[in-house]
Amino acid sequence: MDELFTAVRGQGAHLNGKPIKASSQTELVKSLLATEAGTKRDKSTLDATTNRINSLLFKVRSLRMSGSCALNLCGVAAGRLDLFYEVGFGGPWDVAAGALIVTEARGLLFDPSGKDFDITSQRVEASNSFLKDTFIEALQQSE
Repeated sequence: MDELFTAVRGQGAHLNGKPIKASSQTELVKSLLATEAGTKRDKSTLDATTNRINSLLFKVRSLRMSGSCALNLCGVAAGRLDLFYEVGFGGPWDVAAGALIVTEARGLLFDPSGKDFDITSQRVEASNSFLKDTFIEALQQSE
């Protein structure tokens, strides 16, 4: 795709050398959400994931699933996506670079419960600063 996302702590985030920043969308209903099904394929996990997605579809503009936690995080950093969450990704290697890119693009990174992001928890949410609280509430209502 000829795209290179980069970031250095304290020096901002870039796409092909040009600065990027998280979106300024303030309304959940106009937001573009990305998520993934996670790595577990047992029936109860997939049912819970599908039910959560079905509930959220009524609260956002649309949903995307790219298949890559890292690229979804970069999408939030570049303002292409307004929100991203995933529960049950592979491990820290899936989020380490994307986490830095989001924060350097003035986005927020946290646990879907609203707590601080823990790179070892296999739970991540990213958004701009305007949507965090509203989306945490929507996620809690979807469970």
